[in-house]
Amino acid sequence: MWQCPKCKREFTRKNQRHACGTGDRDDVIRDRPQSVVEVYRAIEEFTSKLGKVETVARDRYVLFRSSRIFVDLSIMKDVVRVAVHIGRTVDNPIFIKIVDDGKQVTHVAKIANLRELKKLEPYIKEAYEFSVSEQSSS
Repeated sequence: MWQCPKCKREFTRKNQRHACGTGDRDDVIRDRPQSVVEVYRAIEEFTSKLGKVETVARDRYVLFRSSRIFVDLSIMKDVVRVAVHIGRTVDNPIFIKIVDDGKQVTHVAKIANLRELKKLEPYIKEAYEFSVSEQSSS
């Protein structure tokens, strides 16, 4: 692990390019519909129970990372766009886009409510486990 001498955040690669600091999560959900706020807060609560997770917020984007990013969010007008990064391709209608970059497979869903989020939670957990596994750090 490498620690930025300025912000003290830890990364797997030495001199990892990053923006120092983790931002303000409240700024991301300010003035958003209650349904979007509920989904965001539920995702944050769920990920916090998985293990050591850092939350980084910028503008309308939020990243959840262990030693690497396992879920990233885009806060949209009426949904939360969730991208989970796992080690396999999943055929599930909740995903609107799937991209395999050879190291991980990113699955994207647009989540409008807590019922939809429940369907996604097993994949968020899998993404966290994949992010801390030895195979994902190579």
